[in-house]
Amino acid sequence: LLVSKDLGKHLLEVEDLLQKHGLLEADISAQTERVQALNAAALKFSELEGYQPCDPQIICNRVSHVQTCLEELEELAAKRRKELEDSRQLWTFFQEMEEAEAWIREKEKILAAKSCGRDLSSVLTLTTKHKTMLGELGNRRALLHQTMKKGEKILAKKTFSSVGIQEKMREVCLRWKKLEEITGLHQQRLEDALNFFQFSAETDDLVAWLQDTYRIVSSDDFGHDEHSSQALLRKHRAVVDEVEKHRAAVLALRKQLALLAPGHRQGVDIQIRVVEVEQLYGEVAEVAVLRTQWLQDALAVYRMFSEVHACEVWVDEKEQWLEKMEVPEELDEVEVVQHRW
Repeated sequence: LLVSKDLGKHLLEVEDLLQKHGLLEADISAQTERVQALNAAALKFSELEGYQPCDPQIICNRVSHVQTCLEELEELAAKRRKELEDSRQLWTFFQEMEEAEAWIREKEKILAAKSCGRDLSSVLTLTTKHKTMLGELGNRRALLHQTMKKGEKILAKKTFSSVGIQEKMREVCLRWKKLEEITGLHQQRLEDALNFFQFSAETDDLVAWLQDTYRIVSSDDFGHDEHSSQALLRKHRAVVDEVEKHRAAVLALRKQLALLAPGHRQGVDIQIRVVEVEQLYGEVAEVAVLRTQWLQDALAVYRMFSEVHACEVWVDEKEQWLEKMEVPEELDEVEVVQHRW
C-alpha cells in the first residue's frame, strides 16, 4: 500500500487517497505501540540470569529487525504522505486554473453581448455594473496571482513534469490578458457613449432654455404706462444678461463635439443639432436686442405722454384761474393779483 505509485488523476481522487492513507497511518501508529511493548517484553528474556530459553543475541537481533522494519514503514508512510500532498497541490492548482478559465469564458461572453446603452440613463446603469465587474476582476486577478505562485512552487520542486504546468499557466495568462484588453475596450466604449449622451443631454437642455427664452424675448407686451414699461425693461435686461452668459456655452459646443469619439462626433444628426443651437442662439440674441430697443421706445413714449399730461394739467389750472380772475376794488388786493399775474 505504501509503495503504490497511484497518486490520483484528479483532486477528488487524491483527497480519497489521502483519507485512506490517514487511516493507514493511524493503523501504523497503533501497531507502533504494540511493537514497542512486544520488544520491551522480548528484551527481558535476553537479560535473564541462569536459565535462558533462547540465545540473548538472537532476541536482540529479532527486536532490532522488527524495530528497523517499523521505522522503514514509518518512513514509507511519511514519503507517501508527502507525495500525496504534492499531488493534491498539483491537482488543486489545475482545478483553480480551470475555474479561472471558466470564469474568464463567462466574462468574455457577457462582454461580447453587452451594449453601450441607448440613452444617458441606460449608459449610467451599465457603467455602474461595469464598475462592479471591475471589482470582481480585481478579486479574480489576486486569486489568479496566488494560483500562479502555487504553480511556480510546484515547478521549483521538480516533482512532476513541468510541461503541462507551464502550458496551462501560459494559456491562462494569455486568456487573462485578452480579457483585460476586452474589458478595457468596453470601458472605453462606455466612456465614449457616456460623453456623447451627456453632450446630447446638455445640448437638449440648452435648446429647451433657448426656446423658452425666445418666447420671452419675442413677446409683444411693452407695458401700458411708464411704470409697467420700466418693470418690463428691467426684467428684460436680466434675461439679456442670462443670454450673454450662455454665449460661452454655445461657443464651446464645437470644442466639446471635437472631443467626442469619432463614431459619435461624425454623426450627421449631432452636427446638425449643434448648427441648430448656434442659429437659435443667434436668433434669440438678435430678438433680445430688438426687444430692448422696443421697450426703450415704449418707455420714451410713455414718458412723453406723462410729461404732456403734466403740461395739460398745468394749462388747465392756469385757464381756470384766468377764467375766474376778477379785478379787486382794493389797492392791496390788486397788487397781489398783479403779482400773481
